[in-house]
Amino acid sequence: MEKIESRDNGRVKEYAKIASSRKQREESGLFAIEGIKLLGEALRCGIEVEQVFVTAQCFKSHGELAPMLEKCPRVFEISGAVEGKISQSQSPQGVYALCKRLDKRENMVKIDSNGSYLALWDLQDPGNVGTILRGADAMGLSGVILSRSCCDLYNLKTIRAAMGSLFRVPVLVTDLEHFLRESGLKSYAAVVSPDAQNAAGMDFSGAVVVIGNEGNGLSEEQAATCDTPITIPMRGNAESLNAAMAATIFMWEMARGKII
Repeated sequence: MEKIESRDNGRVKEYAKIASSRKQREESGLFAIEGIKLLGEALRCGIEVEQVFVTAQCFKSHGELAPMLEKCPRVFEISGAVEGKISQSQSPQGVYALCKRLDKRENMVKIDSNGSYLALWDLQDPGNVGTILRGADAMGLSGVILSRSCCDLYNLKTIRAAMGSLFRVPVLVTDLEHFLRESGLKSYAAVVSPDAQNAAGMDFSGAVVVIGNEGNGLSEEQAATCDTPITIPMRGNAESLNAAMAATIFMWEMARGKII
């Protein structure tokens, strides 16, 4: 295992740029992950891992790491100083990797006419997007659609919040207005309105539910591209729900008939 002790090492600089810059991720075709669990999930899901950086302490403390690293073509032992430069976590685990981006995330090959999908329009919080992907994985949704104006799918915060679900859930990044018009799926706009239909108990087969931006929800124009407005009735005094929380409730309704 080659050792890297300098923060100015070329590989270290490359990792740091890719981890922090969407432009670098898009240009390089790589994305960064941190932690033993995410590395294990990536390998189990067939993600191509290009390089791994690991501290000596981590390697000694985690016996499960050795068989993982045997599957990786380039592994480097890094010093504490190097870890301090590349880690974006408050509690570093000592494992960092560069992986090849998933081309299929830009092109969902086939839309299931009987499937249940969630669409995210203009979401900007990577934690919300990652949480929603994790929920979609748990609820067995057919896929998640992202507008091109959403935050980066490969942001480290998105990846951490998704907890490996990013590697499993079919995702399409596209012109959402065009998708809603051409997909053939029934489309539902998630809104806060007493005039919208109650989402409870609805049949969401062959349908897509559209969630809007965290701060403003769906605009009138965006909601108008959908067939039907739906809502989550609220008895309390809160004006609205967090985007990820609302999406989770809708996903539960979408999956309920299939898992109960």
